[in-house]
Amino acid sequence: MKVRTLFPVIYGVISALIGFIAALFICLRTFKLNLTVSVGIAAIFAIFFYVLSYFRGHASYEIKRIAAKYHLTDQELAQITGMQASDFPIYNNKLQLIIPKRHWAKVLYQLQEYDKKQIELKNKERRRQQ
Repeated sequence: MKVRTLFPVIYGVISALIGFIAALFICLRTFKLNLTVSVGIAAIFAIFFYVLSYFRGHASYEIKRIAAKYHLTDQELAQITGMQASDFPIYNNKLQLIIPKRHWAKVLYQLQEYDKKQIELKNKERRRQQ
C-alpha cells in the first residue's frame, strides 16, 4: 500500500524534471536568455508542473481507491457524481478514468463526501449496537 502512495510524488518529480529541462532549453536557445535567468524561469515551470502532476496523480489514486473500497459500479458512480455511467468504464475490475482531467476535482470531492457519509453511517450503526 505504501508503494502506491508514492505514485503521485514520483509522477510529479518526473514531470517537473521534464518541464525544467524543456523550459531551460527554450529560454537558452529560443529566447537567448542568460543561464541564471533561464534556470530561474525553468525552476518556476518545474514547480508548476510538479504541483499539477502531483494533484492529478493523487486525484486518480484517490478516486480509484474509494471506488474499489465500496465496490462501486459505473451506475453507482454516475449517480453519486451526476455524470453518465459511460464516463466510468470498469475493465478487469478496475476503474478507467476517461473523463477529462478538469472534472477529476469535482468527482474526487463528491466521492470523498460519499466516503464520509458511509463512515458516519457505520459509526452510527456501531453506536446503536453497543
